[in-house]
Amino acid sequence: MGPGPASRSGRAPLAAALCGALLMLLLPPALGAVERRRLACSTCRGIADRFNQGLADTAKKNFGGGNTAWEEKTLSKYESSEIRLVEIIENLCDSSNFECNNMVEEHEEHIEKWWFKLKKNYPDLFKWFCIETIEVCCPAGTYGPDCLACRGGSERPCHGNGHCDGDGTRGGDGSCSCNKEYTGDFCLDCSNGYFSTLRNETHSVCTACHTACKTCTGSSNKDCQDCKEGWIKNEEAACV
Repeated sequence: MGPGPASRSGRAPLAAALCGALLMLLLPPALGAVERRRLACSTCRGIADRFNQGLADTAKKNFGGGNTAWEEKTLSKYESSEIRLVEIIENLCDSSNFECNNMVEEHEEHIEKWWFKLKKNYPDLFKWFCIETIEVCCPAGTYGPDCLACRGGSERPCHGNGHCDGDGTRGGDGSCSCNKEYTGDFCLDCSNGYFSTLRNETHSVCTACHTACKTCTGSSNKDCQDCKEGWIKNEEAACV
């Protein structure tokens, strides 16, 4: 005698749950909010770059037959025509790039508006489209939803000695990832193995210690504060 209706109905939710769990394992992990913001800016920047490349590729396209007067008259019409715009838009995204195709489809009206009405006054498509209109990017040296200045200021994020988290995007927290020579919240301090040759409120230059030094105050082995492993200080306080 087979299982009754109650037994079969009890298996259905279990099977559904197992299928759901398996599907979650197979799907790529969902992007977090910060990652989505970074991706959106990267996608938009790529669209602007491809558009500019399209402008270059279609410049004087199909002309050059020798009739200069005719070429100039015809080219002036083609230069700002819908035909040219369509040619450029069709090549903005690779067919497999979902984010790019979705962004172009969602905001095609903005691109058309810029092309026909605004590009003369706003020639920088990336700035107008990505930063000011759909607001997925920030100006260089700023980050986050409100495009706040990175640590160290927007002109020289991290005082020029590191990378600002979220720089140019609507994501990140503006914190600094310092180059190997530098450390500290603002990348003004010198890492172990480096010493300061210039330091003020806006600039810091750190130079490598002598190879024998773990920490130092200058460039020679006599300037070592501590020797690296395998080196010892002699009677002249130099690491040898």
